[in-house]
Amino acid sequence: MLSQFQEALLPMLLTGAAGLLVGVSLSVTMRSRRQDKASPSKPVAPAAQALPEAAQDAAAAPAPAAAKPELVKAADLLVVDDSAVARAKLRKLFEGAGYSVQVACDGVEALALLQSSRYCLMVTDLEMPNMDGVALIHSCQQLPHTATLPILAVSGHESLRAKFNECNEICGVHRKPWVDDILLSHVVALIGARRPLAISMGA
Repeated sequence: MLSQFQEALLPMLLTGAAGLLVGVSLSVTMRSRRQDKASPSKPVAPAAQALPEAAQDAAAAPAPAAAKPELVKAADLLVVDDSAVARAKLRKLFEGAGYSVQVACDGVEALALLQSSRYCLMVTDLEMPNMDGVALIHSCQQLPHTATLPILAVSGHESLRAKFNECNEICGVHRKPWVDDILLSHVVALIGARRPLAISMGA
């Protein structure tokens, strides 16, 4: 009789054990899913690819400083006057003596040329619009490459000529209308002759 009871109890124990295992397995699975939802995994960034040594050196090296543009000699003389007639007469006078000449119609245009080019001498009117000769001359003193530029002024105003006769920033003042051979001789004395001068070119 005991043997029959054991045979009847064994299937019940096996069935209970199997149910217990299934329950535990489901519980573990559900808990794992809840943890996954609560803390999703972050994607792992790919490892940075190592650069060759030459590329690393180039990346670490500071960028070279921009080279300063060199000033180019544009002409021997820069003539500045707001009068087209005066510019034409001065250009004819100086080019006739063998000089190369560039012209500007006021101080603003002249200063732009002086900042990008070199000249041996500047001849400038004193009374001009936008920037007059006084402001132009003072501006030249602020530029390293024009601080010692020889400057001749031409003016029809006595008060301006008297003011610049006392100024050390210029080499001389000529009255309008100037005398060609006197003005030209002054230029030659400052920067030298380019070819034999004419005896006189008139006023």
